[in-house]
Amino acid sequence: MEPPLEEDSTNTILVKQWLQWWKSRSVLQKLLPLVILAGFWGLHISMGGFRPDHLAVALLVFAYYGGPRTQCYYRFFLPFTLFMVLYDSQGYYAELIRGKVHVAEPYQFDLTFFGIETSEGRLLPSQWLQKHTHPAIDVVTSFGYIIFVPVCFGVATYFRFFLVSGKNSSLEKETIITKAHALMWGMCWLNILSCSTYYWYPAAPPWYVEIYGLGPAQLDAAPSAAGALRLDEFFGIDFVSSFYSRVPNVFGAIPSGHVAFPLLCLYFAFKLSSLRVFCLLYFLLVCFSAVYLNHHYVLDVLWGITYALIVAWLMDRFYKSGSQE
Repeated sequence: MEPPLEEDSTNTILVKQWLQWWKSRSVLQKLLPLVILAGFWGLHISMGGFRPDHLAVALLVFAYYGGPRTQCYYRFFLPFTLFMVLYDSQGYYAELIRGKVHVAEPYQFDLTFFGIETSEGRLLPSQWLQKHTHPAIDVVTSFGYIIFVPVCFGVATYFRFFLVSGKNSSLEKETIITKAHALMWGMCWLNILSCSTYYWYPAAPPWYVEIYGLGPAQLDAAPSAAGALRLDEFFGIDFVSSFYSRVPNVFGAIPSGHVAFPLLCLYFAFKLSSLRVFCLLYFLLVCFSAVYLNHHYVLDVLWGITYALIVAWLMDRFYKSGSQE
């Protein structure tokens, strides 16, 4: 009979801890998460853009109301949720705040500085690569390219919840937690910086020029998976095409977030001496894939690298000491 008594005692302690935490919350702290969740769902429903994956935001709210035992999860996943909400909401306001779309300038930049001389004339790197595709490369680059968010999120999660509990790391637990939180907030701020650029310097991707040319921007252009469609063709599916049909902003080519986020992970991988080889190889794969799949110019890649290094340095400085628990 001892184990049940011991279990009851543990449950009683947990309940007391939760009640104590709940009493310490103000009325605003108790209600605000639910109000924000209802507002988020209500906005998407009213705008006709609600999808089943929007239900996942409720997980963060549950983590918050779990009390002291789940606050570590709430604090860790909060920036990722903000990142996804901001990116997903672009479709509602992009056309209202977007500046003049730059179609020819990125094209001419790549042609001038990175153009490749061929028998057909001078070609962009992305154009040259479209003439040298291979099914095996299509599969690897397309798959690696479209999973950049779960990969980067997974790296941060590994640092926070697995590396911190492992015995192979020579770093203190507090240091690992701090860097993991710096990475998560870095992705959030990197997304904010990137999204802001999409509106003060909106730019057309190379696949757009291939379809519509270098003339005035066609603001009603539909999003495209470009070279990644070859993955669908190879397997006879429509996964990539359906995924990219939901892209909220066609003219968000600069900077390449696909490149910036893996570089941010690579920076903190070296800081924590963990997953360095994986993060380096993945970063290089995405850099190549961005151009190979005709989604980005080399300019977009370099711009994304610049943003990532700036944000990584700032986050590393800001989270220099002190646990974020």
